Amino acid sequence: MRAEGIRPRERAPRRVVAALALLLLQLPAGAAELFRYENEEGVVVLSSTLPPEVAARGYEVIDERGRVVRQVQRQLTPEEIRRREAEAAAAEAERLAAERRREKDRELLRLYGTPEDVTRALERRIASIEGAIRTVEGNIQRLRNQKRNLERRAADYERTGREIPEGLIDNIRVIDGQIAERQQEIEQRRGEIETTREEFARDRDRVRYLLGLTDDERD
Repeated sequence: MRAEGIRPRERAPRRVVAALALLLLQLPAGAAELFRYENEEGVVVLSSTLPPEVAARGYEVIDERGRVVRQVQRQLTPEEIRRREAEAAAAEAERLAAERRREKDRELLRLYGTPEDVTRALERRIASIEGAIRTVEGNIQRLRNQKRNLERRAADYERTGREIPEGLIDNIRVIDGQIAERQQEIEQRRGEIETTREEFARDRDRVRYLLGLTDDERD
């Protein structure tokens, strides 16, 4: 049982209410709800049944007093679903980033009371890295000394016309590889110094901001 062609803006409210009342009177006992939806022509329909093809487009459920008791939204298209999921993922990523920023800010204020504290911490970190570089340089020097000793032994074999043992040659090659590894470590450490300077510079600026320092107070 349905009443079609009812457009809220095309007919007077009394006629809509009258049509609704008439439909409710005609409903079987215990079936005091109507479905309101738009058909394919865009006409608002009041009906005691809901066609399956309409359910996907969304509808409203109305009680015996004409009040909307439930509203079912239309089904989203695959593109709308993808867009909604992308928006939700972006919002979640933004939320997590903000939480990480707040946690980082709390940690900065726990570690540093002033921007100068950041500078002193930077100096200690760089001193530690430079100390590690000096240690590696010392290891390289020891390896080079070992290599020179092996090369002298190889030269002795050559002067006496003897064949240089393969093990001796292998040892020299191993030391060359170790020296190359240590030199690469030094380059990485030097790069770490530059990265550390940049990180601490950002931390110093952030501490200034969190402490609310003015330009005059920052120097």
